[in-house]
Amino acid sequence: MKDLNLPPHATALELGSGTGHVTLDLIETAGATRAHGIEASPLLVAKATEAFSPNPHLSFEVGDARKTGLESQSCDLILLHSVLCHVHDFQNVVREAHRLLKPGGVLAICDGEFDNMSAPISDYDLLDQLILRILTSNVTNLWVMRQLPEVLTETGFKLGHQTLHKPVSEHDANFFLTIIEAGADQFVAQGRLLRETAIAIKAEARVRALAHCLFCNISYISQIGHKPRSD
Repeated sequence: MKDLNLPPHATALELGSGTGHVTLDLIETAGATRAHGIEASPLLVAKATEAFSPNPHLSFEVGDARKTGLESQSCDLILLHSVLCHVHDFQNVVREAHRLLKPGGVLAICDGEFDNMSAPISDYDLLDQLILRILTSNVTNLWVMRQLPEVLTETGFKLGHQTLHKPVSEHDANFFLTIIEAGADQFVAQGRLLRETAIAIKAEARVRALAHCLFCNISYISQIGHKPRSD
């Protein structure tokens, strides 16, 4: 975000803003003057509003990223961070972003290459099965970043730079531990795993993390799109 070269007094929008921490980055890192977040979950909007209410340049509301109701050509920058993989008709989110952006505006997208997400250190590794459980229940499109360039072009965007990011699990590997433990909890809730077995698997994951043997892998891709000034 620090290399987006926004105009003075830029207005930014995050679609799928969650708890608002990345929305704040639109100001602190990207350099926008104001940032607004739209999020489908009222609970997350309430958390974001509570956390950042002292900041007069940040605001949040409950809404649909596919149909925001905001004024056309009202934003200089729109961010979609880990959002499109959860939306069946993600093309409609891209179209809405195009409508909202001013000519010359920037669309910044970052999402996972979830088809490559894995954690096995041997055949039939149970930890890998827990990660697959979370993927199948939370991610609607494993290949969204591979499909995105064509959708951006068809929508009217000019493609900017694309970057591959490969986070590495370090020390306690909190991100991956959270996913593994959530997968174990889902198996228990579905009656597919005993609670005692889930506890043992979670312990295995923590032991691997402490021994620096939790080799979880996931790639992220960021893609920039520019709305031509001639629109």
